Parts: sequence; C-alpha cells; structure tokens
Amino acid sequence: MAINKLTLAAQRIKDTISALDVGEALGLEIRRGRCRCPIHNGGDFNCVLYKGNRGFYCHTCKAGGDVISLVQQYHGTSFKDTVSWFNSTFSMGMDIDSPLTPDAVKQAENAQRMRKEEREFREWKERMQFDLALTADRIVRILEWQRDRYAPIRPDDTWDMRFCEAVKYLQIARRFAEDCYFDCIEVKDNG
Repeated sequence: MAINKLTLAAQRIKDTISALDVGEALGLEIRRGRCRCPIHNGGDFNCVLYKGNRGFYCHTCKAGGDVISLVQQYHGTSFKDTVSWFNSTFSMGMDIDSPLTPDAVKQAENAQRMRKEEREFREWKERMQFDLALTADRIVRILEWQRDRYAPIRPDDTWDMRFCEAVKYLQIARRFAEDCYFDCIEVKDNG
C-alpha cells in the first residue's frame, strides 16, 4: 500500500480511537461494550465494540472490522470522507491533503514495519501461551491417570512409587495449568 497522509491518518485513527469511542460518537446505545448492530440495524445487543484497536464484530450478521470500516459501513462513505469524519469529529487536527516529504515517508515505512513486527510477536506469544496451556493440561491429565492407575486398592497394599510421584506433583501441575490458562485469557482480553 502506498504511503500518503491519508494512510498515515488512518493508522493514527486505528491506533488512538476505539470502537467504543466511535459508538458513542455515532450515538449508539452501548451496554457493557455491546450495541445493536449499526450495519444491519439489529434489535439485540449482538454487536461487540472492542476496547483498544480491535474494532467491532456483529455475531448476527458477521459484519466486523476496524473503526474506519465501522464508520464507512454506517455512513456509506468513501475512505477519504471517513478519515475526514474522524478528523473533524475527534478534533484530531490532521492535514490529510498535502503531499508527504521523503523523510515522512521513511518514518511512516519504519512505523509500518514496527507495527507488523509487533503484531507478529503478539501472535507468536499468543500461540506459545496457548501451546503451553495445552501442554500443562496434558501433564495434569497424565498425572491424574497415573494417580488413579497406581493407587493402592486396600489399606494394607504397598504404595507404588508412580502413585506417590503423581500425588506429589499433581497440585503443582494443576496450579501451573491454571496460571497458563489465565495468561491466555489475559493476552486475548488485552489484545
């Protein structure tokens, strides 16, 4: 995508204005981060307006996207008119009509590259945390199986060492699995 002041303005909008802010500016009734879908004029509060730069998603009509596409679909305007709407509605003071200087183009390309690297790192981190949570859950299941499989049947039976080790590590493994699970949820909520 060619870098110009319009694309820079769009990126600034996506980085600084949440879908909740847009919903309020559009006069939508918002309840706990949800509203009636402004795209298909739904009756239920099935459209989620996310915090941060995660955009919106309607669970009924499957419309979704960033804040710019929300306003574009709501107003039926062009990309440039939508960016202008943000500029005036949120008093952003952006100059979107004059050409970029070569230095500004380089800065924009560097910023674009950094955002891509940050997004790729976030996605990698989410995958790693999810894989870790799955592995921790498997360890808990193996230890539970080992505990149940080698547990003494009668009070006078000798204790199998595999039973003892499973009991010894099961509580630690459960706590670790729980921590991994909550880390995954935290990453998704803050994403």
